[in-house]
Amino acid sequence: MKRIAWLTLVAMMLLVSAASAAYVGISAPKTVYVGAPLEVTGTSIAGEGAQPSLKPGFSTDVVLYTIKPAKNEVARKEIVVQPNGKFSATFDTSGLKAGDYTIEIIDPNPPNTFGSSSETLRFVTLVDRSENVKVTSPTSQNFDGTLDLQGTVSGIGSAGVQIEVEHNSATVYGPKYIRTDANGAFSESVPIPDGGTYEVTFSDTKGYIDTVTFVVAGTPGPTPTPAMISASATATRSAPAYFEVDTKSGAVMIATSAGIDWVLEYVDEDNNFQKVNDKGMLEAETAEFAAHGGTVYVKVYPMRYTDSGTVQVSASNADSVRVSQTAPAVFGDATPTPAQTAPVPAVLALLALLAVVLARRG
Repeated sequence: MKRIAWLTLVAMMLLVSAASAAYVGISAPKTVYVGAPLEVTGTSIAGEGAQPSLKPGFSTDVVLYTIKPAKNEVARKEIVVQPNGKFSATFDTSGLKAGDYTIEIIDPNPPNTFGSSSETLRFVTLVDRSENVKVTSPTSQNFDGTLDLQGTVSGIGSAGVQIEVEHNSATVYGPKYIRTDANGAFSESVPIPDGGTYEVTFSDTKGYIDTVTFVVAGTPGPTPTPAMISASATATRSAPAYFEVDTKSGAVMIATSAGIDWVLEYVDEDNNFQKVNDKGMLEAETAEFAAHGGTVYVKVYPMRYTDSGTVQVSASNADSVRVSQTAPAVFGDATPTPAQTAPVPAVLALLALLAVVLARRG
């Protein structure tokens, strides 16, 4: 009788233990290409409407094993259960051999933590596609502003291949599909900012293929200073200097000479008026704008009424700079005209004649 009671108690304890064991299930893709991340996700929710059976913050390890020729641990990641009952881990497959692997979640207190209905193991096959990419352009290049990519991808024909270029952990090009011919050959010149190491990732509609490292030697040269052309004229506050600038298409810069606190005004091709007076006498006034190849009119005069002098106006990306006779009208100013000699009044002429006569008599 005592034996039956003891067996009943043990059975009840096992039932209670089984009932209190948590559910856990993990998921992983069946196939992953070597070099691509292996994403493992999991949940402690047994079914729709159920509550998480593991408390938030519960942690354990997920382990990646090889199967052949023997079971060996390859990598281990810690997972932490979130309030929604879910968790995840990512394994880097770069450098791993193709073949069969398993992903297993570790029961920290076997067999009491995870119940018998839990799914704690998944099989994964790693496929190496790196041999599909043959790069024929040099992996060591000198900097000239572009990274030359040439080669072939077997098995894709003219379907195109996607490339993504990274430099200093930042993407500088792509992801973008580039053309391949019937033999899978590709050729692309990728603009790059400077020398250094570049990682080029190749993929297609099936997924990741391979990543190739390129080393670019050298750095960008100094940016050339735009050629400036100029013209000069005297200017006062009451008699400004006027110029015409025949621009080229693109960015144009106009600058005065220094030495006097100049005020620079200009009217662009769209008849927009601008005034610049940001500097003092020690620095030139400058204006930068986009042009379309038309004429820009310029007016320069001293900030102070007591100043006067010769101002030189220079312009970049321009065909000519010249002193203008028509610019005053553009600014709504009166066109200066040479001073005319006023006629001598008749009374003064008569007095002058009388003085001559009296001098002769004397």
